[in-house]
Amino acid sequence: MILNVNAICSRGTVRENNEDLVTLGGIMLRDGKFSEEVEFTGAPAYYLLIADGMGGHEKGEQASFMTLEHLRDCFSMGDLEAETFADDITRSVQYISYKINAIARYEKHEHPMGCTLTGVVWLGNRAWLVNAGDSRTYLFRDGIVEQLTMDEENEDGLLTNCVGGGSDTTLAVTEITGKLQEGDTILICSDGLADVVNDDYLEYFLMNSLSPAEELAEWAMENGSTDNVSVIAARVGGGEFGDPAEGPDDDGRFDAWV
Repeated sequence: MILNVNAICSRGTVRENNEDLVTLGGIMLRDGKFSEEVEFTGAPAYYLLIADGMGGHEKGEQASFMTLEHLRDCFSMGDLEAETFADDITRSVQYISYKINAIARYEKHEHPMGCTLTGVVWLGNRAWLVNAGDSRTYLFRDGIVEQLTMDEENEDGLLTNCVGGGSDTTLAVTEITGKLQEGDTILICSDGLADVVNDDYLEYFLMNSLSPAEELAEWAMENGSTDNVSVIAARVGGGEFGDPAEGPDDDGRFDAWV
């Protein structure tokens, strides 16, 4: 498998610290950018994941690091099997959630630390979508973007599921092996992007930008995002994302706010 990966993890323009964390096959990214074509066999696992520390909660950056560090350790083991992968990663996430909650209780957090988790994991010639919380993973094909994950939040926008956060964590694991095709782009993001941009703008940048993750994050920060912003774009099969073009006209064709 070859992926052209463009990623960014930014504190944004409002928050004092960055609770988001990105991992790209074990490379940890916080307050940084990544752009590279990667090739892998799926053994050990290759993965693109974002963990968003819970805003307003104590030590969200610690929760996102603990989660992705634990998964990195699990994925680096050579004994993972595709047939049991869904159960194995579910147990791993539930274990780290239990550990995060135990630390929060010991440290007497008023609001227990926690994080969301979303992204794609490849093992062998198979791939899985994983998700807990309201960060998002999309699939972009033939000019159309499709949200693959479900926002796990209530009508007031409060999370109903996460890793840690005092919750009984559930992890949605869906095999997407047959869903991915060469030329597709996977887009993974925290709500610092998803909360301020709609599908029209996602599709525009994915069609026209050579560095869509970076440009989408920059656009979000310039147009009202008050959160940390993390974005991963990965083009299946490698190759360039798109051709640079002029930005959208201010003629009402795009309604960026959701």
